[in-house]
Amino acid sequence: MIEDKEKVVDLEDYNTMEVKEEHTEDDVTEDYPDLSIKIESARFSIFELKRRYDRGMICVDPDFQRLAVWSNKQKSELIESVIMGIPLPLIYLAENADGKLVVVDGRQRLTTFFEFLNNSFRLRDLKILKQINGMNIQEMDKNIKYSRYVTMIEDTQLAIQIIKHPTKDRVRFDIFDRVNRGGTPLNKQEMRNALYQGNATKLLNRLSHMPSFKKATGNSISPTHMKDKYIILRALCFYLLYQGEIVNSNNEKIEYRSDMEEFLGTGMQLFNSMSEERLYALEKLFDQTMQRAYECMGEDGFRIPSKGKSRRPISMTLFETLFYYYTLFEKNFDISMMRQGVKELLCDGEYLESLQYTVDSSFRVAKRFQKVTDKYKEIIDVRKNKRAGV
Repeated sequence: MIEDKEKVVDLEDYNTMEVKEEHTEDDVTEDYPDLSIKIESARFSIFELKRRYDRGMICVDPDFQRLAVWSNKQKSELIESVIMGIPLPLIYLAENADGKLVVVDGRQRLTTFFEFLNNSFRLRDLKILKQINGMNIQEMDKNIKYSRYVTMIEDTQLAIQIIKHPTKDRVRFDIFDRVNRGGTPLNKQEMRNALYQGNATKLLNRLSHMPSFKKATGNSISPTHMKDKYIILRALCFYLLYQGEIVNSNNEKIEYRSDMEEFLGTGMQLFNSMSEERLYALEKLFDQTMQRAYECMGEDGFRIPSKGKSRRPISMTLFETLFYYYTLFEKNFDISMMRQGVKELLCDGEYLESLQYTVDSSFRVAKRFQKVTDKYKEIIDVRKNKRAGV
């Protein structure tokens, strides 16, 4: 089926997903040199890395790694290089809070080593060690002449750089960007998706595939570069923030301080630590809210009105604030009253300004969420007055 091109519209994200540092007068940030940066050098044998991988301590296949899989010839030449003792480039890993390591750079090399040790492919098209062409590691090990090659492969020490935890996300994202510049550029959500593998990434994947989400957004948010997961993550994190559920290590409620990457990272950590029951409740809330949004404003309900003829893309800031707005109302609340509230918000100059300019500053964030909260209270007061006959 050919997709309707009219429907394929990018997210109006104001470039907040890109790897760049933009600060406003409202930002509360630290100078880069003062940030906690700890990169540890290490050397591990291929056998030891394989052992850690088998125990689930190394993640070599996060969603952000989109590079094409190596051919058998490329894999074979890497194994040949190891046997010949040719030095290999550094491998970069990032340590998560749970001690697991995520591959930042070196995925294809590690995957090749692990697959070969698992007897998953045979060596092909070797130009120098032609005598082992056609062999897998099991056959090589059984051959008295070549079994020493197996020991050489297993004992080879790889130079590793480990980005230790905790290192602030803005620093880790910068490192990701720099070491991956030879390949496909990654945006912040793709990096975040790699760093916080677990319940968080599974939750975002489920929500982004929900029919109610696709329907409420007119199926117009491209999954390319995880734009759909990004807009959902922002909405959920701000919802939890204003519900008082995002806390620091001392179990104290946090405030948003203009550092979006640390804020969203904290949210991902929270999702990873949530119980199955809480995750299910959050998933149900999201589904019901998307259904309510569609019932209230249709598939264009998350677009800032355009003065021109063409529709504007879905606005992530409108999405996150209206998501919160809809969650405030009790079940079966009067849809017409909610709809009128949205229309009035979209005529509010201050609200519209907070949706479109320096959108991640603490001032703009507080402004737009205060606007929707005030509108909710206003609607509740009107209903009370109606019922009281005032």
